Amino acid sequence: MRRLGFVSLFAVLVCAEPRRVVLLEDLVRIEALGARTYELPLPQQKAALELRWSVKSPGEGVRIVVFDRQGSRTTFDSGYAREGSHRVKLDQARVYQLTVDNRQQTAGHMLIDLRLELAFGEPPAPVSVERGPTPARRLGAIAASLALFAMLVTYAGVRLAPAVWARWGPRRRQTPDNDDLRAV
Repeated sequence: MRRLGFVSLFAVLVCAEPRRVVLLEDLVRIEALGARTYELPLPQQKAALELRWSVKSPGEGVRIVVFDRQGSRTTFDSGYAREGSHRVKLDQARVYQLTVDNRQQTAGHMLIDLRLELAFGEPPAPVSVERGPTPARRLGAIAASLALFAMLVTYAGVRLAPAVWARWGPRRRQTPDNDDLRAV
């Protein structure tokens, strides 16, 4: 009977949906040269913070920063952008601070549609997407570079060949008979 209980508990844990908590889903108003800060205490377990934001009123963009207050380090910094989404893996159970920064705008205010969501117990998604050219594009760039190099070498060879041949090529031997013929 105990084994059946352990098996059913294990099946429930494996098949259970990951727990998600929506922390904030709101239209946030931030004055020019201002910022708004949110505390994210995670004293018990690890989680992944999913951020989504978009600027609704005219403005240049906002900066989203997730800061680990106990470790005194920045976990995520979006830079100034009008919209974006990111998944931040919060490895340790600590107190985090999220700051929405509007310090680039000098007058008025900005409205930001902000959604913060915590996901517990699910495997972390890749934090960053591989950037850069595809393998086919890399191969094309290498082939184009080699072709350009071959063209430059060929052009230089054609232009310099007569001068090199005259300087280093085979020379006719000068005999006294040839010298006499030139003098006449």
